[in-house]
Amino acid sequence: MQIIVIAGFVVAMSLMGLSDPWVALPWPAVLACIVGYVGSVYAAARVGASIGLRRLMRGNGQGRLPVRLMAITQVYMVVGLGALMLVGWANLITRMLPAGTVPLVDKALAVAPFIAALMAFWWATYPMNRAMRQQNIRSTAMAGDPVRVMWTRRQFLIFNIRCNLLLVAVPVGMIILVLDLLFLAEPAIGTDIAASAALLAIGGIFLSAPAIIVRIWKTRPLPAGPLRSRLEQLSKRAGFACRNILIWDTGSVIVNAAVLGVVRPVRYVLMSDAMLEHFDADDVVAVFAHEAGHVVHRHIPYMIIFSVALILLMSWIVEFFAARFDIAIPIVELLAVLVMGTLWLWLFGMLSRRFERQADVFAAATATGEIGAELSAEGVSLFSGALMKVALMNGISPSQRNFRHGSITHRLAYLDRLHRSGTGRASVDRSVRLIKIAIWLLAIISIAVTIVSQI
Repeated sequence: MQIIVIAGFVVAMSLMGLSDPWVALPWPAVLACIVGYVGSVYAAARVGASIGLRRLMRGNGQGRLPVRLMAITQVYMVVGLGALMLVGWANLITRMLPAGTVPLVDKALAVAPFIAALMAFWWATYPMNRAMRQQNIRSTAMAGDPVRVMWTRRQFLIFNIRCNLLLVAVPVGMIILVLDLLFLAEPAIGTDIAASAALLAIGGIFLSAPAIIVRIWKTRPLPAGPLRSRLEQLSKRAGFACRNILIWDTGSVIVNAAVLGVVRPVRYVLMSDAMLEHFDADDVVAVFAHEAGHVVHRHIPYMIIFSVALILLMSWIVEFFAARFDIAIPIVELLAVLVMGTLWLWLFGMLSRRFERQADVFAAATATGEIGAELSAEGVSLFSGALMKVALMNGISPSQRNFRHGSITHRLAYLDRLHRSGTGRASVDRSVRLIKIAIWLLAIISIAVTIVSQI
């Protein structure tokens, strides 16, 4: 869901800067379009949730149709926002608030319909989410495990707002506010100083964002004890340093872990409260090792380099073809957003899944306590069991596909195949090494064409 939120913000911010409005509908018509947009998101999500709920009640699982309907609805939220901007929403905001006169407010208004659609989507999908978790609670209770709490619709909304919406909105809002203020100050301080200050501010906000996010997500330090000692020892042996290991307060509902931050002073590892309550120490260490694998192999920095390089290169390509074939500026701007967005999403998903597999292999190889060890039956079994628990306790079908991670079934099959073939870690490391080389080549090319185009 976080990718959809990012895409929505990118579309809103990009289309706010269109040189000329495509359509300037009267404000009542624009507001009617917004109401229709939010209403259609709610209706589509409600239909998908109802289908999934009926299938769950019949005991056949939710099936693929509801998942696909939800995915289509999420894509529509982004595309529909772009359509709203083009049919008059961006133009109406510009008429009400000339660019730069009120810092941040115009951008907040631009993204407001998308935020309303997100709320409608989460409200409509809560019944299916609740039913899936109830099924999981029944199965864990029958197995003799402690029964977990079930969140209310209000708790469900608050969780999604904190962990999906604010994760993106807070750092993006801070960056936009600084840029708007520098835009107002540019006549007094000069373009060069304003540009330099903008780059420093964006870099500073990006690097410090994890320190803000861990407060938005409600976290607290993992207390000293045997578990923390094991995690710290694993970190030390793996050469992985972080600012702190935190308990992520989800109301004992979510079973998950995450790593936030590129540099050590603001890097945090989060372990959810439900995971610590229901997993034994070996399972927690296995999940922690997976998050450590992302850091050890520098996946986050490479994703950042890839994203920036792709945006630079695609911007140049679109501008080149626009100039060569004399395409109108508004069309160029729209094409740039569509092409870069589509290509970035496709490649980002592919890279994420490859990096996820490398982190899986790292975790399976180190779950037994030896850093740099090869895959063993014990390590694969330990990590596979922990990963399956994460899926089942979150009410996720092991076969359900995930844009960034792939399905649990495929991930476990990949681990088993590597172990049985004897290729071990070398195979996945070699594959990812080639991907990293390709990312560096992309970065070099994008920097080169950007420099040449400025000459």
